[in-house]
Amino acid sequence: MEARFLRPLYLGESIAPYRLLEPVTAVIPWDSDGQNLLDATLAQQQGYGHLARWLQGAEALWQQHGRGNMTLLQQVNYYGKLSAQFPPAPLRVVYSKAGTLPAAAVLRENQAFIDHTLYWARMDNLAEAQYLEAILNSETARARVAHLQARGQWGARHFDKVLFETLIHQFAPSSDIHQGLARAAAARAEEVAGDVQLPEGLHFVAVRRRIRQALAEEGVAGEIERLVEQLLR
Repeated sequence: MEARFLRPLYLGESIAPYRLLEPVTAVIPWDSDGQNLLDATLAQQQGYGHLARWLQGAEALWQQHGRGNMTLLQQVNYYGKLSAQFPPAPLRVVYSKAGTLPAAAVLRENQAFIDHTLYWARMDNLAEAQYLEAILNSETARARVAHLQARGQWGARHFDKVLFETLIHQFAPSSDIHQGLARAAAARAEEVAGDVQLPEGLHFVAVRRRIRQALAEEGVAGEIERLVEQLLR
Protein backbone atom coordinates (compact mmCIF):
# COMPACT_ATOMS: atom_id res chain seq x y z
CA MET A 1 0.00 0.00 0.00
CA GLU A 2 1.28 3.48 -0.86
CA ALA A 3 2.10 5.25 2.39
CA ARG A 4 0.07 8.34 1.48
CA PHE A 5 -3.16 6.35 1.84
CA LEU A 6 -2.41 5.00 5.33
CA ARG A 7 -3.77 7.28 8.04
CA PRO A 8 -4.50 7.02 11.78
CA LEU A 9 -8.21 6.50 12.43
CA TYR A 10 -9.78 7.23 15.81
CA LEU A 11 -12.63 4.94 16.88
CA GLY A 12 -15.04 5.29 19.78
CA GLU A 13 -12.75 3.09 21.84
CA SER A 14 -9.79 5.40 21.04
CA ILE A 15 -11.17 8.16 23.26
CA ALA A 16 -11.00 8.50 27.04
CA PRO A 17 -11.80 11.58 29.13
CA TYR A 18 -9.15 14.19 28.34
CA ARG A 19 -6.91 11.60 26.68
CA LEU A 20 -6.49 10.02 23.27
CA LEU A 21 -5.83 6.30 23.20
CA GLU A 22 -4.30 4.34 20.33
CA PRO A 23 -5.88 4.82 16.89
CA VAL A 24 -5.95 2.12 14.25
CA THR A 25 -4.29 2.40 10.85
CA ALA A 26 -6.81 2.74 8.04
CA VAL A 27 -6.73 2.92 4.27
CA ILE A 28 -8.17 6.31 3.26
CA PRO A 29 -8.40 6.42 -0.57
CA TRP A 30 -8.19 10.19 -0.85
CA ASP A 31 -6.14 11.77 -3.62
CA SER A 32 -4.84 14.98 -2.09
CA ASP A 33 -3.64 16.17 -5.51
CA GLY A 34 -6.97 15.75 -7.27
CA GLN A 35 -8.96 16.41 -4.08
CA ASN A 36 -11.23 13.41 -4.58
CA LEU A 37 -11.92 9.91 -3.30
CA LEU A 38 -10.66 7.04 -5.43
CA ASP A 39 -12.23 3.76 -6.40
CA ALA A 40 -10.21 0.88 -7.86
CA THR A 41 -10.53 2.16 -11.43
CA LEU A 42 -9.46 5.71 -10.62
CA ALA A 43 -6.60 4.47 -8.43
CA GLN A 44 -5.30 2.34 -11.31
CA GLN A 45 -5.63 5.19 -13.79
CA GLN A 46 -3.65 7.48 -11.53
CA GLY A 47 -0.85 4.99 -11.02
CA TYR A 48 -1.57 3.82 -7.49
CA GLY A 49 -1.21 0.11 -8.17
CA HIS A 50 -1.14 -1.10 -4.57
CA LEU A 51 -4.22 0.91 -3.65
CA ALA A 52 -6.00 -0.25 -6.80
CA ARG A 53 -5.42 -3.91 -5.96
CA TRP A 54 -6.55 -3.42 -2.37
CA LEU A 55 -9.70 -1.60 -3.51
CA GLN A 56 -10.46 -4.28 -6.09
CA GLY A 57 -10.51 -6.86 -3.31
CA ALA A 58 -12.58 -4.62 -1.01
CA GLU A 59 -15.06 -3.81 -3.77
CA ALA A 60 -15.48 -7.49 -4.61
CA LEU A 61 -16.24 -8.29 -0.97
CA TRP A 62 -18.71 -5.42 -0.83
CA GLN A 63 -20.51 -6.66 -3.94
CA GLN A 64 -20.73 -10.10 -2.40
CA HIS A 65 -21.76 -9.17 1.14
CA GLY A 66 -22.94 -5.54 1.05
CA ARG A 67 -26.54 -4.47 1.30
CA GLY A 68 -28.42 -2.06 -0.92
CA ASN A 69 -27.42 -0.55 -4.23
CA MET A 70 -24.59 1.70 -3.09
CA THR A 71 -21.04 1.15 -4.26
CA LEU A 72 -18.31 0.71 -1.66
CA LEU A 73 -17.18 4.29 -2.21
CA GLN A 74 -20.71 5.61 -1.77
CA GLN A 75 -21.03 3.68 1.49
CA VAL A 76 -17.66 4.87 2.79
CA ASN A 77 -18.65 8.47 2.06
CA TYR A 78 -22.32 8.16 2.99
CA TYR A 79 -23.75 11.63 3.65
CA GLY A 80 -20.25 13.02 3.08
CA LYS A 81 -19.02 11.61 6.42
CA LEU A 82 -15.51 11.08 5.01
CA SER A 83 -15.11 13.89 2.46
CA ALA A 84 -16.30 16.37 5.12
CA GLN A 85 -13.08 15.69 7.00
CA PHE A 86 -10.86 16.99 4.17
CA PRO A 87 -8.58 18.65 4.76
CA PRO A 88 -8.28 17.34 8.33
CA ALA A 89 -8.38 20.24 10.77
CA PRO A 90 -5.29 20.61 13.00
CA LEU A 91 -7.45 21.11 16.11
CA ARG A 92 -10.65 19.19 16.83
CA VAL A 93 -12.73 18.11 19.79
CA VAL A 94 -13.93 14.51 19.54
CA TYR A 95 -16.40 12.69 21.76
CA SER A 96 -17.90 9.24 21.85
CA LYS A 97 -21.55 9.07 20.92
CA ALA A 98 -22.24 5.76 22.68
CA GLY A 99 -21.75 4.44 26.19
CA THR A 100 -23.00 5.13 29.68
CA LEU A 101 -20.76 8.13 30.45
CA PRO A 102 -19.37 10.70 28.01
CA ALA A 103 -15.73 10.81 26.96
CA ALA A 104 -14.21 13.72 25.07
CA ALA A 105 -10.67 14.72 24.14
CA VAL A 106 -8.80 17.28 22.06
CA LEU A 107 -7.25 15.96 18.86
CA ARG A 108 -4.18 17.91 17.76
CA GLU A 109 -3.30 15.92 14.64
CA ASN A 110 -4.00 17.04 11.09
CA GLN A 111 -3.34 13.63 9.51
CA ALA A 112 -5.91 11.70 11.53
CA PHE A 113 -9.44 10.71 10.58
CA ILE A 114 -12.47 10.03 12.72
CA ASP A 115 -14.78 7.03 12.63
CA HIS A 116 -18.57 7.33 12.59
CA THR A 117 -18.68 6.20 16.25
CA LEU A 118 -17.36 9.63 17.23
CA TYR A 119 -18.62 13.15 16.78
CA TRP A 120 -16.12 15.89 16.07
CA ALA A 121 -15.90 19.65 15.66
CA ARG A 122 -13.19 21.94 14.32
CA MET A 123 -11.94 24.45 16.85
CA ASP A 124 -10.50 27.90 16.30
CA ASN A 125 -8.06 27.81 19.21
CA LEU A 126 -6.90 25.57 22.03
CA ALA A 127 -8.70 27.43 24.83
CA GLU A 128 -12.02 27.03 22.99
CA ALA A 129 -11.31 23.33 22.44
CA GLN A 130 -10.50 22.70 26.10
CA TYR A 131 -13.55 24.67 27.24
CA LEU A 132 -15.81 22.38 25.18
CA GLU A 133 -13.81 19.31 26.22
CA ALA A 134 -14.49 20.08 29.89
CA ILE A 135 -18.24 20.51 29.36
CA LEU A 136 -18.62 17.33 27.31
CA ASN A 137 -16.77 15.28 29.92
CA SER A 138 -18.84 16.57 32.81
CA GLU A 139 -21.48 14.57 34.62
CA THR A 140 -23.38 17.81 35.17
CA ALA A 141 -23.97 18.24 31.44
CA ARG A 142 -24.87 14.57 30.99
CA ALA A 143 -27.36 14.65 33.85
CA ARG A 144 -29.16 17.57 32.22
CA VAL A 145 -29.97 15.43 29.16
CA ALA A 146 -30.35 12.01 30.82
CA HIS A 147 -34.10 12.05 30.15
CA LEU A 148 -33.35 12.30 26.41
CA GLN A 149 -30.98 9.33 26.33
CA ALA A 150 -31.93 5.85 25.23
CA ARG A 151 -32.52 3.50 28.17
CA GLY A 152 -30.90 0.09 28.50
CA GLN A 153 -30.40 -2.57 31.12
CA TRP A 154 -27.86 -0.37 32.91
CA GLY A 155 -29.83 2.87 32.67
CA ALA A 156 -29.33 5.89 30.40
CA ARG A 157 -26.93 5.28 27.54
CA HIS A 158 -25.80 6.76 24.22
CA PHE A 159 -25.42 10.49 23.73
CA ASP A 160 -25.31 11.25 20.04
CA LYS A 161 -26.26 14.91 19.83
CA VAL A 162 -28.39 15.15 22.98
CA LEU A 163 -25.54 16.76 24.92
CA PHE A 164 -26.07 19.82 22.78
CA GLU A 165 -29.60 20.14 24.13
CA THR A 166 -27.96 21.83 27.10
CA LEU A 167 -27.28 25.53 26.74
CA ILE A 168 -23.58 25.47 25.83
CA HIS A 169 -22.55 29.06 25.31
CA GLN A 170 -20.13 30.01 22.56
CA PHE A 171 -16.66 30.35 24.02
CA ALA A 172 -16.02 33.87 25.25
CA PRO A 173 -12.38 34.68 26.11
CA SER A 174 -13.56 37.45 28.42
CA SER A 175 -15.59 35.06 30.60
CA ASP A 176 -13.94 33.95 33.85
CA ILE A 177 -15.99 30.73 33.88
CA HIS A 178 -15.09 29.89 30.29
CA GLN A 179 -11.42 30.55 30.94
CA GLY A 180 -11.61 28.59 34.19
CA LEU A 181 -12.97 25.54 32.37
CA ALA A 182 -10.31 25.82 29.68
CA ARG A 183 -7.54 26.08 32.29
CA ALA A 184 -8.93 23.20 34.35
CA ALA A 185 -9.04 20.97 31.28
CA ALA A 186 -5.63 22.07 30.00
CA ALA A 187 -3.49 22.50 33.07
CA ARG A 188 -4.96 19.79 35.24
CA ALA A 189 -7.39 17.30 33.70
CA GLU A 190 -5.32 16.51 30.60
CA GLU A 191 -2.20 16.21 32.73
CA VAL A 192 -3.85 13.90 35.28
CA ALA A 193 -5.40 11.76 32.55
CA GLY A 194 -2.08 11.52 30.72
CA ASP A 195 -0.27 10.35 33.85
CA VAL A 196 -2.60 7.39 34.51
CA GLN A 197 -0.72 4.13 34.01
CA LEU A 198 -2.56 1.83 31.64
CA PRO A 199 -1.59 -1.85 31.46
CA GLU A 200 -1.34 -3.20 27.95
CA GLY A 201 -4.54 -4.81 26.74
CA LEU A 202 -6.79 -3.07 29.28
CA HIS A 203 -10.31 -2.68 27.86
CA PHE A 204 -11.21 0.90 26.96
CA VAL A 205 -14.14 0.89 29.41
CA ALA A 206 -11.73 0.07 32.26
CA VAL A 207 -9.32 2.72 30.94
CA ARG A 208 -12.02 5.36 31.12
CA ARG A 209 -12.95 4.23 34.63
CA ARG A 210 -9.33 4.54 35.83
CA ILE A 211 -9.00 8.01 34.38
CA ARG A 212 -12.28 9.23 35.88
CA GLN A 213 -11.20 7.85 39.27
CA ALA A 214 -7.87 9.69 39.04
CA LEU A 215 -9.62 12.94 38.09
CA ALA A 216 -11.91 12.58 41.10
CA GLU A 217 -9.07 11.77 43.50
CA GLU A 218 -7.04 14.77 42.32
CA GLY A 219 -10.02 17.08 42.81
CA VAL A 220 -10.06 18.29 39.22
CA ALA A 221 -13.34 16.53 38.39
CA GLY A 222 -15.09 18.33 41.24
CA GLU A 223 -13.65 21.67 40.16
CA ILE A 224 -14.91 21.20 36.62
CA GLU A 225 -18.35 20.10 37.79
CA ARG A 226 -18.68 23.25 39.90
CA LEU A 227 -17.75 25.45 36.94
CA VAL A 228 -20.14 23.64 34.58
CA GLU A 229 -22.92 24.02 37.18
CA GLN A 230 -22.32 27.80 37.18
CA LEU A 231 -22.20 27.87 33.39
CA LEU A 232 -25.48 26.00 32.88
CA ARG A 233 -27.56 27.86 35.48
